[in-house]
Amino acid sequence: MNDPACDKAAVLVVDDDPGARLLAQSALEFAGFRVVCAPDGAAGLAAFRASSPDCIVLDVIMPGMNGFDMCDQVRAAPGGAHVPILMMTSLDDMDSVSRAYTAGATDFVSKGVNPMLLAQRVKFLVRAKQTQDRLRTSEERIRHLAYYDPLTHLPNRQRLIEVLGPLTAWAGARDRRVAVMSIDIDNFSRIDDTLDQADGDALLVAIASRLKHALRDPERAVAPELQLEAVEPVDWLARIGGNEFALAVPGVPDVQAALLVARRIQSTLARPFMVGGTEVPVTATIGIGVYPEDGADPQTLLKHAHAAMHHGKKNGRGSCELFMQSISKRAAHHLSLEADLHKALERGEFQLHYQPRLRTQDLRVDAVEALLRWKHPQRGMVPPDEFIPLAEQSGLIVDIGDWVMSEACAQLARWRREGVHWNVAINVSGVQFRDGTLPARVSRAMSAAGVDAGGVELEFTEGALIENSRRVSHAVSALKELGLAIALDDFGTGYSSLSYLRRFPIDTLKIDRMFVRDIKSVHGGDAPLVDAIMAMARSLSLDTVAEGVETDVQWQYLRMRDATQVQGFLFCRPLPVAELLDWHASWIRGRLPQLTGAA
Repeated sequence: MNDPACDKAAVLVVDDDPGARLLAQSALEFAGFRVVCAPDGAAGLAAFRASSPDCIVLDVIMPGMNGFDMCDQVRAAPGGAHVPILMMTSLDDMDSVSRAYTAGATDFVSKGVNPMLLAQRVKFLVRAKQTQDRLRTSEERIRHLAYYDPLTHLPNRQRLIEVLGPLTAWAGARDRRVAVMSIDIDNFSRIDDTLDQADGDALLVAIASRLKHALRDPERAVAPELQLEAVEPVDWLARIGGNEFALAVPGVPDVQAALLVARRIQSTLARPFMVGGTEVPVTATIGIGVYPEDGADPQTLLKHAHAAMHHGKKNGRGSCELFMQSISKRAAHHLSLEADLHKALERGEFQLHYQPRLRTQDLRVDAVEALLRWKHPQRGMVPPDEFIPLAEQSGLIVDIGDWVMSEACAQLARWRREGVHWNVAINVSGVQFRDGTLPARVSRAMSAAGVDAGGVELEFTEGALIENSRRVSHAVSALKELGLAIALDDFGTGYSSLSYLRRFPIDTLKIDRMFVRDIKSVHGGDAPLVDAIMAMARSLSLDTVAEGVETDVQWQYLRMRDATQVQGFLFCRPLPVAELLDWHASWIRGRLPQLTGAA
């Protein structure tokens, strides 16, 4: 009589003996199983993939692929981890039994066992599998209810807090940051009042989906398990309240990068949603807390991001707000600085300093990087990391960037006339790509100065690749057609995919100073990221420039690994033109021969 537990259950019999296969098949079908047969291991694997059996009866000694090998491959295949495998053989030594279990067998019987007893053994294994499957399903459902939002199926607040623990530990061990964002849908209660419950729920689901697909790796952003990979963990999205979502972004280099992500999220939500045949406009206010500056533990980070979001609500919905203890003081300072920044260009307060990039093998100057400086009449020299983000946020960076381009090209022309054959590297902000006019602006600057494109290199960061990547791709291609060289600055500190290295016509990778700082010994072993970046550059036929070189050990390490150029305070800090030429004369006479051993 058939066992109800066996109804519709499938058993795969793999045996090269036709008689043994027939006996096993007959007994198993009599017991109520559906039976699939295969004459050898290779055919058995194909049948396993095609039929997804509930149990496998597997002979050991077969031509070609034996049973041990097939068992091993089943266990490694998708869906093969839990299927019971009953191995049969005429071998009765303990080594064979041990090898069967090592390969992943569930049970082991001798060849020639009574077929009806074989069927009973298979029944037991199938029932055990069905019980285990039910337990796994129940456990997964309980876990899902405990850690996931039932409406959007995003992780909930509890799961986000659990994930933030290892994310901050990962960041702390690498001197990196984690941005935590509280994303609140503006006026949601008013929007919800105009919709019925089903449409309100549908809007939340649509918002969740759009947020998810704005992340770096949408599928893994809500994966059941967090994978802390060597390069970068993924973004992590959660629903933590009725109309509040939260996002963890590991690996951001600074708060400006976090703001860039937040604005991209806002742009993603700006396109109206269609709900019940009606367009529903949505905006979001985002508060940002950054580890470790704004909190060392998950609860504090989330609390501060939430506080920043509420502060943003007071300042006007649809804003992005960074958490600061002295937020009002900082805001006042920024407003004052931005007002002065609007006047700085017309008042001629900007200047360029230049920092040499030296060939690693002989320490001769190959290029200089043009670096923007602002000499404020009252404040003195304003740090670039203070005024450049303001220039980017306000859009002033486009006009300032034009001035930098024109001044650097004019200086290049003066050097060419004086017989100085250095190339000039010019930094480009991601904002300068937005309107698509950058190639024309660069071309005008070079034409006005009368310089050849071969002497100009443009540097931009990974962040510029992420924002408006299609527009950036077109612009970079156009710049390459003009004959300019392209360098990717601060490589490894951003969060773009390595696929960008193939998609964009990049000539040079600049290794960020935070990685060079890890070099403590000439013989290596303490700077694996430097080695990895240089190996990657070599495989892609790219040049490398190591930034922030401050010790002789760092230079020797980079020289031994064939870095193309080095740049840093060991050689020269950024200098105005006159001081740069004086430094170079002194360098050629004194320090260069000492370092290189030249006569």
